[in-house]
Amino acid sequence: MKGEFYSYLESKKYQTKYRQEFITITDDVEEVIQKSGVKRGSIVIQTHHTTCGIWVNENEKNLIGPSERLGYASDLRKVLDKFAHPADEYGHNDICHSENKTGKRTTHLCEPDENGVINECVNGHAHAQALLIHPSISLIVEDGKLLKGGWQEIMLVELDHDRERQVSFLVAGLK
Repeated sequence: MKGEFYSYLESKKYQTKYRQEFITITDDVEEVIQKSGVKRGSIVIQTHHTTCGIWVNENEKNLIGPSERLGYASDLRKVLDKFAHPADEYGHNDICHSENKTGKRTTHLCEPDENGVINECVNGHAHAQALLIHPSISLIVEDGKLLKGGWQEIMLVELDHDRERQVSFLVAGLK
């Protein structure tokens, strides 16, 4: 296949609703590939955050939940929480501020309020779980489409709590 090498970059924002939410973004990925005009190449999908990631797997309710709607813990919630449970102790959650002068964590902190208290998320578990759900993936583009298996879906995985998340898509290859 001959053609001109080209790259295309786009970012999108997603509003998450809860911890361990799996948001299927496969249609958005396909749309970005179409906009790019790339016929053969690859796409990199990357979050801009440390407590969410990108995952490729089945969008199957017992696997991903949400546990609240299922009435029982989804498989991935069990696995992720067994690996790093939110109730466990993490030095990351022990913030040094005016009310906790001996706190272990002194860096990468939000600004203190008028009382010197730093209101940080208690999210050491989400950072640890991010070891299993990576911030980026790379996939193949062939004939202007995402090359994937029949059950494969691309998902943004929220490991922390509800918030706005940004994801960038870089498509590169031959037009």
